[in-house]
Amino acid sequence: MKNVFLFEAQGRRVELRAIDEGIFRVRLSATGKFRESMLSRYGILQEQPKDIEARLEDGVLQTGRFSLALSGESLSVSGEGHSLAFTVSGRGGEALSEEGFRLSLGLTEKERLYGLGDENRDGIMKRGRVATLWQTDYIGYGPIPFLMSSAGWGILVNCTYLHTYDMGASEKNTLVIDAEKGALDFYIFLASDMKGVLQLYTDVSGKPVMLPKSAYGFTFVCNEQANAKMMLEDCAAFRRYGIPCDIVGLEPGWMETHYDFSVDKKWDAERFYLPYWEPANYTGIFSFCYNLRKMGYKLSLWLCCDYDLLYEEEGEVRRRTENSMEGRLIKDEHLHYSVSMDRITKQGEPWFEHLKKFVDNGAAAFKLDASQQCLEHPDRLWAGKYFDDEVHNVYCVIYAKQMKEGFQNYTGKRALIYTPCLYAGTQRYAASWAGDTGGGEGTLTSILNLALSGHANASCDLDPTDPKSIHYGFLMPWSQLLGWRNWHQPWLLGEELEEMIRSYSRLRSSLFPYIYSMAHLTNRTGIPLARPLCLAYPDAPALDALRNEYMLGDSLLVGAFDMHLTLPKGKWTDFFTGKEYEGERELDYLPPKGKGGALFVKEGSILVMQEPMSHVDAGFPEEYLVHIYPGADTAFTLVEDDGITYDYEDGKVFETKMEMTDSCKEGFTFTLYTREGEWGEKKTEEAYDVNTMSENHIANVPDAPAVSGFTVMIHGDYIVEGAEATSENGTTVLRISKEAHEAGVLSFRAVKK
Repeated sequence: MKNVFLFEAQGRRVELRAIDEGIFRVRLSATGKFRESMLSRYGILQEQPKDIEARLEDGVLQTGRFSLALSGESLSVSGEGHSLAFTVSGRGGEALSEEGFRLSLGLTEKERLYGLGDENRDGIMKRGRVATLWQTDYIGYGPIPFLMSSAGWGILVNCTYLHTYDMGASEKNTLVIDAEKGALDFYIFLASDMKGVLQLYTDVSGKPVMLPKSAYGFTFVCNEQANAKMMLEDCAAFRRYGIPCDIVGLEPGWMETHYDFSVDKKWDAERFYLPYWEPANYTGIFSFCYNLRKMGYKLSLWLCCDYDLLYEEEGEVRRRTENSMEGRLIKDEHLHYSVSMDRITKQGEPWFEHLKKFVDNGAAAFKLDASQQCLEHPDRLWAGKYFDDEVHNVYCVIYAKQMKEGFQNYTGKRALIYTPCLYAGTQRYAASWAGDTGGGEGTLTSILNLALSGHANASCDLDPTDPKSIHYGFLMPWSQLLGWRNWHQPWLLGEELEEMIRSYSRLRSSLFPYIYSMAHLTNRTGIPLARPLCLAYPDAPALDALRNEYMLGDSLLVGAFDMHLTLPKGKWTDFFTGKEYEGERELDYLPPKGKGGALFVKEGSILVMQEPMSHVDAGFPEEYLVHIYPGADTAFTLVEDDGITYDYEDGKVFETKMEMTDSCKEGFTFTLYTREGEWGEKKTEEAYDVNTMSENHIANVPDAPAVSGFTVMIHGDYIVEGAEATSENGTTVLRISKEAHEAGVLSFRAVKK
């Protein structure tokens, strides 16, 4: 079906695209030619037109449910209860040109605006303020040109130049988007609610990447002064002290040259010794990477980058010209090549190429420091032809893209790539952390703003000296503790903090089945794992201002820092104490001893857990723990995959669906379905040998897990009809063997005593 329509209107070239029901793209050109934004040219934004019926008549693009009409400087969009009226012009309201644009939109009195990424940390609801989208250090790490409304529409401005959003600050009921440079090119998303808008937006900008299993465990980054022995002793101590830990990271001190921006970097030979008689990619029994593998750890390496990544994206290699020496009396080799001011980039060598030997050593994660990513390069000509004002915002996305794709193409596996610097599309390649801003309240605001902008795998540097930060940091989509220049190993912080970190790390490990299954849901839908309450409860404007609460998946409500809480509608159970609270009320919460904040479970929840493991890659549990909180109908799907490959993209996962139905005051019906799905095939016949092969060898893929058993724990006193159940401290316990689970669908009626 045709979905792209080109025509002339008022001396301008117009392109309208109907990508899906509810997704339009609009491009206007004053010159008759369209110049692609770098987001489109480099495949960061990817349109996948659906088979929908679209037709253009008299400047009106009509699909089944929506229409888009252009008349003069007015652009209107309508359908399914939407009625949007845009005004398009050149910058400052002048005639449209290729040098900037202005886009304005009328707002209704009550609609609220969200998104724009980590462009500020002052609040979540954006209406009434002005935002500048230009990546900067500290606050402004991750501006994202996507804005959405509580009225169920969103807009993605396909521009990498600096531009501003006046969201009713100058004129109360008008949104004005002003760009200094670039052509007018934007997407419109229309849905029934904000969750629907996010799903449509991430259809174009990319769904959040599914990280490796280990990334959803716990990451510890060593002190920069650490050497191999200190790192290994820290790793052994986590196991000895019973603190689950999955990834260990090294800061810049791992390099022979501190902050080495080049592609010639090496291990510091004294601090991270590898046998000189072995190749640079050695990973055998005389390497510290062997010891990490034996203890079940993945290795993360810090990186800095100022490489010209655009040569690779442009798909061209600049060749040095061979100047003829004929006719010269003196043959000076200094005149034998072209001169480049860029002394770092090796044209023709992709950035990831030099990292392959470290991947062979065992590096399975990379921390992309902000370093020079967020700095302007006013005199740089990227790829020999692009100025920095166009490249600056998008460079970080290109960096994440080449790291993710480089690792995937080389190993066939997932890596934890994480960066503080973001723009539209970063979510499809990398996770993020809140930069060098610690683990305080401001970082939570940034993470929630990113969640409302399509970027879900966000975290911070949790502060292990602050119980509030420990609580919040372990209840993020992914969790890390940064040593850097501090000696923040838990066993060096005193008994109270050590025990708190142990308790929260074990809690995170036990919640892993729930967190990982929710991460799969995020990857499929774009709905974030850590959800601001304005997204989870869009019909409650009073929750807009809350920056101390968020939903972690469908069932868990986290209260962080400020314990003056507002509970949304419904009944909530304190995860730590079992005490029940009615919603739609304010609450001054006192955390139990050893806890740093609040954690509530929503009524009508199925919360699947496991016994804590030393690391989440240790294996699959023989038995899952299913906590049922009655009160409403619900469903949960437990997702299992190999944890390291991209087979899940081809549907190679196991899924076990559970349902709670027919809920009423007297009871409910619980149904456990049989496990469905398939497991990916081994990529090689070669057996994995921990003594000689890198952790990243594709042969190191786990076999399909056996069908598991379940211990079902219903919170409350119930009689389970047709099954043998016991009562333990106000909880009804029902055990389901793996044989019973494998035999067929199981359904039980639970009646309240």
